[in-house]
Amino acid sequence: MRRIVALAFLIGFALLPAGGAQSATPPLTVLLARHVPILILHPAERFGPVRVDGFLADSDLQRRTGTVWETIPGAPAAGGAGLRLDHRSCRAIEGVAAAPCYATAEEAHASEAVVYGKAFRTKSRIDLQYWIWYPYNDYSSTFPPGDVWQVHEGDWESVSVILDLSGRPIVVGLSKHCEGTRRSWSRVRRQGVRPVVYVGLGSHANYFGQGTFRHSPVCWPRELRDVVHALELDDRTGSGRTVRPRLVPVAANRPTWMRFAGTWGESGYVHFANNDPVAYPGSPRAPAFQDTWRAPVREELGWPRG
Repeated sequence: MRRIVALAFLIGFALLPAGGAQSATPPLTVLLARHVPILILHPAERFGPVRVDGFLADSDLQRRTGTVWETIPGAPAAGGAGLRLDHRSCRAIEGVAAAPCYATAEEAHASEAVVYGKAFRTKSRIDLQYWIWYPYNDYSSTFPPGDVWQVHEGDWESVSVILDLSGRPIVVGLSKHCEGTRRSWSRVRRQGVRPVVYVGLGSHANYFGQGTFRHSPVCWPRELRDVVHALELDDRTGSGRTVRPRLVPVAANRPTWMRFAGTWGESGYVHFANNDPVAYPGSPRAPAFQDTWRAPVREELGWPRG
């Protein structure tokens, strides 16, 4: 009888995964696919997370010559920090009134909803980054839109899920207005193991809940930030369309557009009542040229708690 018990113990021990009862960390590709965020758009939002292909097809590559931008042949390639993309059919200077033009152009491409994903492993953490592309940022301080607005072509936002080296989620980081916020995994709303993110109307800033939030002026021209502070502008999120985007893995050098160091759009513009639109360099660069990508984990953990 004792021999039978001993044999059963040895068989059971042999079936345990290496390292005892804990299994090995899943591959990064598995983890990346596991935690793709779910996005909740405001009911009035015109733009969803789409592939970049439509915007690329509708845009010209340009370089600055003196005081003007001239169109040059070719597609975005490696480098080109001084270049920009410019949507050839729509004009951002028209502000929120241009949103239907950008929306109609994007609808012609019938893109599925996607996020672009990349997993990073550091000495102590795993950073799952999900990059979200919107063709147009058409923020207005009021709803319906009024006299105060900020617009720019192209909008790259991100959601980061930070794990320990065993693959256990610890923190979620959300981009918003050239910065971000973070929250412990235990306090994040989730569907299964997928974080739920609320997207600000027009600005596409990411938030952990539904409601009204003070709009940060960080992405506005420096000389106008005091005005923005005084106006006490708000972002608003709401329970509109729920988007469960498909994951598209990317790397620093693929697809080829990831290597383009120029800006994804022409000049941005801000507008206040009784003033002409003010131009500023508002369009973003590709994910691989942003701080979150260049300093994974460290950048997100440096964001304030939200």
